Parts: sequence; C-alpha cells; structure tokens
Amino acid sequence: MNIDLLVSKDQDVGIVSTGKFESRVTAALFDHETGLISLEFGETMDSMPLNIPVSEELTSFLNNRSHLYVIGTDRKHIHEAYRIPLMHLNMANAPDVGEWA
Repeated sequence: MNIDLLVSKDQDVGIVSTGKFESRVTAALFDHETGLISLEFGETMDSMPLNIPVSEELTSFLNNRSHLYVIGTDRKHIHEAYRIPLMHLNMANAPDVGEWA
C-alpha cells in the first residue's frame, strides 16, 4: 500500500492510499515534535504510524486544521473518501495552548 499526504487546490489536506485499510480510519494524530502522522482505527483499537515525514511546507497547512480526508484508490478509481478528525500533539509553541504546554 502506498500512502501520500496531498494538498488540494482548495488547501484541503488528504491522506491518499492505493489499497484499502483493514478497517475504517477514525482519526489522525500529528506530532509536531517528530513531524509524523499516525492513524487510529476505532473498530480494532489499533494505530498505525505513517512513514510520511511532514515537511515544514505541509506543516503550515496542518497547523490550523481540525480534520483530514482519507481517500482510497486503486490508481484508476476512488473507492472510498471520508473526513476524519485531526489531533495535534506536542504543539507547545501554539499561541493558544496556555497552561497545558
């Protein structure tokens, strides 16, 4: 399975995979310290770290997002597309974090 992080012309961010995940992705976690994204699967209670290093350019698109899109394709057709929540980890330099940092 190939997985890519893409930004649309409308600046929506999506995780695009060739192939299907074993169960539905229910959330994404973006760790600002490591620059990595993990996917959470509610049905199986599993998580999957992605080996997608998020560049600083893409980080700027993720900083103010509360959701991502998951798109599954077989390289010719889209077989699934849905929206999931995006949670931010280790974002202590954000202006509104306050006492939680």
